[in-house]
Amino acid sequence: MAYVIIAVISVALVALVAWPLVARAGSDSAPAEHMDDRLAIEEELQRSLDSIREIEMDHRSGNLSDEDFAALDRDERARAVELMRRRDALSAGQEAT
Repeated sequence: MAYVIIAVISVALVALVAWPLVARAGSDSAPAEHMDDRLAIEEELQRSLDSIREIEMDHRSGNLSDEDFAALDRDERARAVELMRRRDALSAGQEAT
């Protein structure tokens, strides 16, 4: 009978010590990482959209030729679209978890 009590107490102590380690390993830090990635992408996207507005203003004010405007606008819009795709992919991945 004493061996059973010692075994139960031993298992309880091991479980008590191991539980925080198991719980921490089981909790996924990926959502926090996804939030950091998403925030970085959102900030970069906002900068890209601001750049598009600035390029348009420079063109309207005559500071950019039509050719320069077309090239800069095309590149910046492509960058913004790529950032939107990355943001959407992160959102879709986060919803799946």
